[in-house]
Amino acid sequence: MRSLSEMWTTTDRWQVPTGWQQGRGAWGGLVSGQVLTAAISRLPSPDLQPRSVHIAMLGPVLAGEVTVAVRELRAGRATFSQEVTLTSAAGDLLTHATVISGKVRAETPVSARIADPTPVPLRGDVRPTPIGPPLAPDFTGKLEFTPVVGWPFSGAGDWVATGWISLGEDAVDELSPAIIAAMADGWWIAALAGVDVPTADSAPVPMSTLDFMLQFPAAPPPTPPSELWRTGLWHEGRIVAGRDGYLIEERVLRAPTGEVLAWNTQLVAVGRTA
Repeated sequence: MRSLSEMWTTTDRWQVPTGWQQGRGAWGGLVSGQVLTAAISRLPSPDLQPRSVHIAMLGPVLAGEVTVAVRELRAGRATFSQEVTLTSAAGDLLTHATVISGKVRAETPVSARIADPTPVPLRGDVRPTPIGPPLAPDFTGKLEFTPVVGWPFSGAGDWVATGWISLGEDAVDELSPAIIAAMADGWWIAALAGVDVPTADSAPVPMSTLDFMLQFPAAPPPTPPSELWRTGLWHEGRIVAGRDGYLIEERVLRAPTGEVLAWNTQLVAVGRTA
């Protein structure tokens, strides 16, 4: 992996690459990165920075050409709101997103706050675990995972997943909003830790993200890509609630130096209809 950013476009036609599938469609992180790339390319001022993105994953984004459309929703004095859609060649709406960007505001006693995050553990010399097809989706073979807690199909009682995720030591991407959003979606759904290994008599439990919301709480550190991706980013994910086969997962993505880069919640559909 040299550059994930090169997969995205600032034009109105995105050629969705092969080899990045998650089921039938493209990996959700690839989609969220394209959404933010398109939105940022149309911001009217460099003083505006993405603060939040909300993406409805309406249908699988298949490999091939899709149409990217960006529309201004509202321009305020300090904020700027945009709508981003991805549409198939057949005219099907696949992704609908809202991106809110904002300027830096004057400091006040309550301008900044991170709610007492636990320390990021030391990375150490543990090598990444090879993960990829056929046991995992295609895109996982392009990333590096060093799991600590929450292995898939372990039948765990706690639906938690933590570990390090990286683009690989040769990656040249800096921590842009698009890269942060993509990496926040790189890890497997934490609920996979709660199911057993599929057998010939039991098919895997299908899971898919329907709704993706992410905020950018802290500015990324100025770490050179060669150093950043050698260590990777610290991922924490946990299932916090759910009913009727719809689970809510909360994820936090942090830099090795501790900054909270992304706060992400996802609505996950689990299983099939009765």
